[in-house]
Amino acid sequence: MKRITIRDVAREAKVSVTLVSFVMNAKRDKDGNLDCPVNAETAKRVLQVAQKLGYRRNFAAASLRSGKSNSIAVIPNDISNKFFAGVSRCIEERAKSYGYTVLFASSDENAERLSNVMDAVLAHNIDGVIVAPCTGGDDAVRKATEAGVPVVLLDRDIVDMENVGKVLLDDVEAGAMATNLFIDRGYRKIEMISYSLGISSLEERESGYRNAMMDKGLYDNARVHYTSYANAAQDVPVIIKDAVSRGVEAIFLPTYSLSALVLMTMRDLGLKTPEDMAVIGFDVSDIYQLYSTSVTHIVQPLKELGEKSVDVLVNMIQGKPAEKAVLKPEMIEGDSTAAKS
Repeated sequence: MKRITIRDVAREAKVSVTLVSFVMNAKRDKDGNLDCPVNAETAKRVLQVAQKLGYRRNFAAASLRSGKSNSIAVIPNDISNKFFAGVSRCIEERAKSYGYTVLFASSDENAERLSNVMDAVLAHNIDGVIVAPCTGGDDAVRKATEAGVPVVLLDRDIVDMENVGKVLLDDVEAGAMATNLFIDRGYRKIEMISYSLGISSLEERESGYRNAMMDKGLYDNARVHYTSYANAAQDVPVIIKDAVSRGVEAIFLPTYSLSALVLMTMRDLGLKTPEDMAVIGFDVSDIYQLYSTSVTHIVQPLKELGEKSVDVLVNMIQGKPAEKAVLKPEMIEGDSTAAKS
C-alpha cells in the first residue's frame, strides 16, 4: 500500500503543502485548540482529510527538521504504584491536549537506573521531563537541565536545585493534619511507620507529625518506625505487635502501600480499628472500602498534580520561567479515627 504523504493531503484538501505542515505540526492549548496561523475551518478540513486518507505524521523526520519531538518523558519511581499510575493518567490526558506524546519509564527508586533512563529519553530528543526523583537522583536530573531540557519535579523535591519546575503536595501540612485529627479525637500515644527512602515527601510528612506532637506537648510520645520496600512485609507485623504491647493508641501511615499492609496485618492479628488502634492512611485504596471499618485517609489531588505538572512544563518549553506549585491535601474521615472513649 502506498504511504500517504503530506502532499497527498494538500492535494485532496486543495491547500498548500506549507499550510498542511502548519496544521499537522501545530501544538494545542490547554483547551485542545490548535495553535497555528490557519483559519479554524480550514484547519479542521485539513485534519478531516488527513484522517480520511490515513496520513500519519513522520515524527522522526519532523524532529530532525524542527529540533523538537512534541514528546515529553514522565519518570516516576514505579508506574504500577497506585498514586503514580493515577497521576500519570492525568498527565497523559493533559499532555495530549497540548499535542504532546508521553513516554513513561520507572526508576525503581534506583539512582543508576534513573540515570540510564534519563540518557535514553534525552537521546530521543525529548522536549521536557516530569520526574519524581529518587534518593541520589540529583545528577540524573542535572543531565537534563545541563542539556537545556526543561524539567519538572513531581511529588518529590530536590531542595537546592534551581531552574526546575516543582509541583508538590504540602506534605508538612498532611502530616500535621493527620496528627492533629488524632489529638482532637482524644488520642495521645500516636506513632508513625515510614519508609527509609530519604525522599522529601516522606521526610516532610514525618516533620508535620513531629511538629504537631511537639505543639501539643506530646513529643515524648513521638516515634517513627522505619522499614524498606523489601522488608516491609516482615517488619510491619513486628512493629504492630510491639506498638500494641506498649499501649500505642493510634498510627499514621504516610503511603498507600504501608496503609494497605498495616490494615491487612491488623486483620490477620485479629486487631480492630479504632478499638485496638486508630489508623489514618494515605491515598485512595480499595482496601479502605473492603476493611470492616471505614478508614480515615489523606487524599492527594491527582488530577490537579498531573495537570499542573504538564502546564508548568509546557510553559518552560515555551521559554517561560520555572514555577513552583504546592497543592493542599484533603482528609477523608472514616470510623478508624472515632473519638476515644
